[in-house]
Amino acid sequence: MWLLDRTVRHWTTETWGRRVLDLLASVERELWILVVAALLADVYLTQTGLRAGFDEGNPVARYLIQTFGIGALAAFKFAVVGLAGVVRELVPERQAPTIPLGLAIPWVLAVCINAALLLGA
Repeated sequence: MWLLDRTVRHWTTETWGRRVLDLLASVERELWILVVAALLADVYLTQTGLRAGFDEGNPVARYLIQTFGIGALAAFKFAVVGLAGVVRELVPERQAPTIPLGLAIPWVLAVCINAALLLGA
């Protein structure tokens, strides 16, 4: 009988997805701020780690740093943010906040890992 009772709340993947997208839309500006903060922290911690004797694990970043210096890494990352901004305008408005989230997650993780490595050194 409870299956027929429409007063019982049930969660579907679609309902959950809509709620997540609504939440992301409400904090999209903050996600972009987090992306830029994580980018800057990542570049700073990368430079600090390199000075402390660590090696850059990302081969693209390593090439840029060795060839052009740490500024090239920052420029590359800002170019990625710029490209993400373009992609954000091309995807449906409802999914647009997932773009900064997709950048923020790996960069925040990289910052945490780099900070942990530096604190342990």
